[in-house]
Amino acid sequence: MIWTRPLLPQILAVVILSACAAGHSGVNTSDGGSSSSRQCNEPCVLFQMQVDFTGLDPIQGSFVDNTSGSGWNSCSEFASGGGLGHVVGPGASAAQSILIDGKSLSFLLTLTKDKFHGPGTYSGVLAAGGLGIGQDTFFGTNSTETLNANGSGQASFANMQGGSVTGAQGTESGTVEWTCSK
Repeated sequence: MIWTRPLLPQILAVVILSACAAGHSGVNTSDGGSSSSRQCNEPCVLFQMQVDFTGLDPIQGSFVDNTSGSGWNSCSEFASGGGLGHVVGPGASAAQSILIDGKSLSFLLTLTKDKFHGPGTYSGVLAAGGLGIGQDTFFGTNSTETLNANGSGQASFANMQGGSVTGAQGTESGTVEWTCSK
């Protein structure tokens, strides 16, 4: 595999977020209910996430992201950006152990710092690690995110290609919406 320079910040973001999240856990109920893990290490903000995915692995539900908001004093501060070389948005890192409809879920929204200008709409936001649902992994670049000044937002992706190594192949599309709270 040849590593290209533009992907390095995104790959580093995934690695850094996973390492930071290793000490945290997120729990979700399979009935679409919300997570019971509504705590984080101060300073921090929490993201109430709602997902609705269709395709090879359709899932719907909600969870609390209690890791991506670490280090932020307010939701508006989060929306204004920061970070070294990248801006990480809310998501579901593999270290969070998010389960929806009995399937593990992982994804990360991120941008390089030079493309981030605060609240607004961005394209190509799904990190190089792609989208993981259960044993399936999906990759693609057709993704957008709208970030509001209050830290809430929504992201969507379409026709991500993938599946399992030994099983079915197909596409995945969906939306993620979130609110931010202190």
